[in-house]
Amino acid sequence: MIIILVIIITFMALFLFYVRKESVPAECDTSTITKPFYKAGIWLTSRLISNKKIKSTLLRKNSEKFYLLKPGKDITQENYIHLVSKISNCLLFLTVGVLLVLMISFSTENNSMLIAGNVLKRNEFPKGDYMVELDVSVDGEKFDAEKINVSAREYSQEEIEKMLPDFRSLLETAVLGKNKSPDEITTDLSPVDSIEGYPFSVEWSFDREYIKNDGTIRDEIPENGIIMQVGAKITYGEYSELYEFPLMIYPREMTHREIIHTKLLNALTGADDESSQKDEFVLPNETEGYEIRWTERKKDNTFLFLALVIASTVVIFFASDKSIDKKVKERDEQLIEDYPEIVSKLSLYVGAGMAVRLAWKKITDEYLSRKEGTGNMRYAYEEMLLASYEMQSGTGELAAYRNFSKRCRVQKYVKLVALLEQNIKLGAKGFIEALRAESRDALEDKKSGARKKGEEAGTKLLLPMILMLMIVMVVIIVPAFMTI
Repeated sequence: MIIILVIIITFMALFLFYVRKESVPAECDTSTITKPFYKAGIWLTSRLISNKKIKSTLLRKNSEKFYLLKPGKDITQENYIHLVSKISNCLLFLTVGVLLVLMISFSTENNSMLIAGNVLKRNEFPKGDYMVELDVSVDGEKFDAEKINVSAREYSQEEIEKMLPDFRSLLETAVLGKNKSPDEITTDLSPVDSIEGYPFSVEWSFDREYIKNDGTIRDEIPENGIIMQVGAKITYGEYSELYEFPLMIYPREMTHREIIHTKLLNALTGADDESSQKDEFVLPNETEGYEIRWTERKKDNTFLFLALVIASTVVIFFASDKSIDKKVKERDEQLIEDYPEIVSKLSLYVGAGMAVRLAWKKITDEYLSRKEGTGNMRYAYEEMLLASYEMQSGTGELAAYRNFSKRCRVQKYVKLVALLEQNIKLGAKGFIEALRAESRDALEDKKSGARKKGEEAGTKLLLPMILMLMIVMVVIIVPAFMTI
């Protein structure tokens, strides 16, 4: 898997080198790190939109949204820049993700407990035992993974005496191997030399007429079975005892594979006995003429991490369009927020005797001056500015107002344009009063909206306040209980 990841990274590096001469538009917000990926994004985008169907799907999807968010701008260019940005961000995320997965893979590879092919490092007291699971092959034939307990070097006498009762009970269960009950032994025994979590080593003694030292059942077992006393010599350091218990043995046949596996377990027992007082547990390399090779079993999550990176890249690609929807919603909220101010200014200027068209231009001129000073863009005034430019370029006043309401797409502005149409078609009678009434209604709506937002903010703060109250209660109550 590491080789595959290295190939992917190499391909990405070569691809970034190949597209290094691509020019990045000034509209793209790039840095030293992201610029190569924007060049790659431009190269890919130009290839994708060369296909008419793909171009129609990718570029026209957000055209209406950019029409609202970028008033007066080239929508095709804005759509193109957005697509380049999406693809570039995905390439950047994919490259960084693959690099992280590669680092994790290297870390997993280097974090190995198996040293020099057949050596396991023992823990020093008081860390205790640890279990390692190794894949094993004997003369090229692979067997199931072996769980090997690497015991700690030393325990006190008190700890030994405390562990013995539970150890004896577990020993009776462990020796059964695949057998379900000591009253019905039908498969080979599993004379384990140790049990996970305990420092004892065990030497088994069987009636050799019926069972071999490695737990293999001989062919001489009577058909009706035989009760046999099994002895386990439990030793640790200077401590030693013989623990005996009965088993009911029945005859069965063994496969060649089972015989080899039993010899392997016996070889492990002997190797553990030989190195029990040493710093290292040297695993056997051969048993009775069979070559043994050990390989460590590792939990490799490389494919999972790579799948997460690819899935996240796809999410990022489509999430970019969701951000546009959010911006459109924020735009609509901003239009509603600015509506009372616009109507109020129109009412003030028209009431002072200024024509609607001149009042409209004065409002846009004030906005331009304010924008030059603060750099703050307001969508409602931008749309008014476009309408003003349309009237200056020869478009009729009524048509410019109608185009303004279509671009705003908010009911309040549709109502305002209806009042302006009434003024143009029917004259100024009652227009100022209607405009002032609309201004008052807009201010009331703004107050109502502000109250609603305040209630929503209070609701959102409720959970943090509850959490803070719980923390204060814990700080007060816990010390009180500790002093009791």
